[in-house]
Amino acid sequence: MPVQVTRKGSEIVAVVTETAAGAASETEIPLGIARGRILRMTTVLTSGTASTVDPIVGIATNPAGFNVVIENGTAAATIDNSYAGGITFSSSGSLFQRSKPDAGSDNAITTVYHIAVGW
Repeated sequence: MPVQVTRKGSEIVAVVTETAAGAASETEIPLGIARGRILRMTTVLTSGTASTVDPIVGIATNPAGFNVVIENGTAAATIDNSYAGGITFSSSGSLFQRSKPDAGSDNAITTVYHIAVGW
């Protein structure tokens, strides 16, 4: 799944474009930084069998427990969350996203992250 990461100074925009996404599909987002704050995450289900997505992002594959950085609250076709913190530390420099569509494995999903470098 293509990931486009653009950095300008202390700002990063990461765009994740998923095709054929299912509930367990996961994308690695190589940010190249250890510390940052996710300021906004927008996820849009553009096509497929699913009617909603419920994204979760972490510092390890299959984010759970202490590895979760942000987790959406209510599933919907369009998610737009702004965060006061969203503080992340990843020694690998990557985040891991699961969009978690509610049905099928034929879903097209686009997610955009706005991230501030450092704490």
